[in-house]
Order: sequence, then structure tokens, then C-alpha cells
Amino acid sequence: HPTVLISVPRVFERAYNVIMKNVEEGSPTKKKIFAWALATGQKVADARGAGKKPNPILTAQYTLATKLVFSKIHQRFGGRVRFAISGGAALPATIGNFFNAAGIPVIEGYGLTETAPVLSINPMNSPRYGTVGHVIPGVTVAIQRLSDNKIIGALTGEDYPSNLTTEEGEIICKGPNIMKGYWNNEKATNEVIDADGWFHTGDVGKFEEGYLRITDRIKHMLVSKGGKNIYPGPIEDRFKTNQLVDQIIVIGEAREFLTALVVPNMENLSAWAKSNGISVEKPSDLIAHKIVLDEFTKVFREYSKKAASHEKIRDFRFIEEPFSVENGMMTPTLKLKRKIIEQRYTDLIDR
Repeated sequence: HPTVLISVPRVFERAYNVIMKNVEEGSPTKKKIFAWALATGQKVADARGAGKKPNPILTAQYTLATKLVFSKIHQRFGGRVRFAISGGAALPATIGNFFNAAGIPVIEGYGLTETAPVLSINPMNSPRYGTVGHVIPGVTVAIQRLSDNKIIGALTGEDYPSNLTTEEGEIICKGPNIMKGYWNNEKATNEVIDADGWFHTGDVGKFEEGYLRITDRIKHMLVSKGGKNIYPGPIEDRFKTNQLVDQIIVIGEAREFLTALVVPNMENLSAWAKSNGISVEKPSDLIAHKIVLDEFTKVFREYSKKAASHEKIRDFRFIEEPFSVENGMMTPTLKLKRKIIEQRYTDLIDR
């Protein structure tokens, strides 16, 4: 049985959704015990993150929570996992906090092949989920404002503890781990390494009290018809813990508003439909049912109430076929191939 689990966020998302589905199907008493255990685990995680030892009462409560709830979560991963490592894409903060509270801290780092490959990593004892942690020793990471290319903040691994906070910009870096260049391709090298020796990652992010937060890839940025810049990744992350959503992509380049393409979690949606008195045989009939459409309309309206005007999702479409590596709509590391997806479903979006 493994003691360390290394995977991509998608695996942790699915495990989380399965666990939460089982909780939802449990009795009121089991739901209360689960909520209590999770709150207890979070208190322990918060204490450790602050460098404090949990008091005896909290320690006793956590031992009971582990026996009643968390041990079952551990068994899903073989029973011996001490910690996990997530990479390849952003891990939603809700999911990171959940597993950390359950006693399986998920360590998330950040880097690229060209940076061999780590630039930052979340500290084991004080992770801040939703960020990719602290810059590692020997490396310098800076934020360069996109509008005027001015460096507005930089940290090295030796600068901690640090409370540096910046606005958003491109993440650039220097260090002995940065590549010299692309083999026999000076043009491509000059596009990513500037005259001052900074490697340009192509990612947008910022520092928050010394922790590096990634917003999205610059190339993923959507520019609406009204000229607003929109990063789809953080918007999509809001729905990854919804039990009825399996996959989602936000479309909005040169469009008047955002549209979501949604691959429903058909197993959960079928169970939800049954509990709401819906009886249909085909998945296509289920996702066309008025009650289902009304439920998803409510989901997106709830999100849009708190979103900036240009980030509101004003329409959505269902897709039955999941995005996958096999159908060419995901990369081997399970990232969405956005342009290919949009091209494939243009007619559906415009309908």
C-alpha cells in the first residue's frame, strides 16, 4: 500500500465528489458526524499551520474524528498514505483544505519543464490552498505588470518569512534551474528569455503574503466583445465541487457574454433526478428535462450574483461526451484543449 500519492487535481476532485456523494446519501446523524469531524480536522490543521500544538481536548476530538470518519477516507487510498502531491494544474482550494483536514495533506507545487521543474511549493505544515506556496531556495520569482512590463515584486527562497503582496502580472523567474534555451531554436528561446535573463512563464499570478497564487495562462485569457479581460480557470474552479458537474469550460472570446459548456455527472444527476420524481430512459432526455435545466440555471445564477458583471455566466449548454485525451479534447496531463473544444462546439454555443 502506498505511503505517498502523486497525481493530478482531477483524481483528487473525483475522490472528493465520491466522498461527498456518499455523505449526501447518508442519514442525518451521519451527516452531522461528518460535518463535526471535518470542522475538528480543520481546527487541527489551522493550529498546526500557525505553528501551535493542538490542545489536549482538540487532540482527543481529532482522534475520535479519525476513528469515525477520516480512517474511512484513508482506506480509499490504501490506508497508509501520509501525504499527497498534486501537479499539472491548479488544485481547487476547497479540495486541498478538505484532504488536509482529513489528515492527508496535499502538497502542491508550481513550475514548468523549462524550470526543471519546480519554482515554488506549499509548505507541509502551513499550506495555503488556492496558492502554490513559497518560492524555493536558490530561485527568484517576480511579478511583471502586463501593461508596462515593470517588475512590481520579487522573492527568493531565502526571503522568508515574507508578507509580500502584489497585484497581478506575468510570473517571471531566474535561477540555476532555468533552462539555457531551446535546442537549436534561438527564436523560441528569445521569446521566453528576455535581455535581462528573466524566463517568462506565460502564467498570470500574484503574491499574497509571500504565497504565490496562479490566476491562469496568459494564452487562456478571454477578451469579451466589450474589451474586458477574463481568466476562465478560476471561474471553472468554482463548479468543480458541484456534485452534478463532471467537467466544465467557459467560452467567451469576442462574445457579448460567457457561456458554459457542461458535462454533467450522469450518475449523480440520475440519482438527483430520481429523487425529484423525474423518470426518463435516455441521458439526452434527462439533460433536456425542464427541471434539470431549471436546477442548472439556479446554479449559475447563484454564482453570477457574486461575480463581476463581465464574469457572469449568462447561458450554458450540456455535452454528453466527456472531454478526454482519447477524443482529443484534453492533454495527457488532463488539461482542456480550449480552442479545439470551442471549435468543435461552436454551432452548439451559437444555437
